Amino acid sequence: MSDHRRRPPLRLQPRRSRWLALMLLSVHLLAAAVLLVVPLEPVARGLLLLLVALSLGDTLWARVLALAPWSLREATWSEQGWQLGFRNGRQRQAVLLPSTLVTVPVVILHFRVGWLRYPSLILTEEVIAPERLRQLRVWLRLQGSAP
Repeated sequence: MSDHRRRPPLRLQPRRSRWLALMLLSVHLLAAAVLLVVPLEPVARGLLLLLVALSLGDTLWARVLALAPWSLREATWSEQGWQLGFRNGRQRQAVLLPSTLVTVPVVILHFRVGWLRYPSLILTEEVIAPERLRQLRVWLRLQGSAP
């Protein structure tokens, strides 16, 4: 392929999202509210509420605030494929999965890293520049979910 046809790498470094934090908090509070009205034994209810609270804490810590060592901090697409950067400094090659969602308001990138790791990025205009999001949507649609 000639040099004039090569695309520059597409680097995605999302910022923190208040919208995502609010949505996660709302869903977890709704789950807790449902557990309070469902007829359950007090011990079972308490354990399930604890699981909901742990899920909320982990999700906020690892996904929204990106403070966990395994938190995905950036994704770069180049001619060689996807490269993911994590908070602990590791860089890993990844495969973009067909479960990736591409819509106008949101793009959710699902990756596979190794055998059991499936990180994802939720991208809106709040977390990356609108022009970069538009460019990503075009590349994903033209390439069939793999830019």
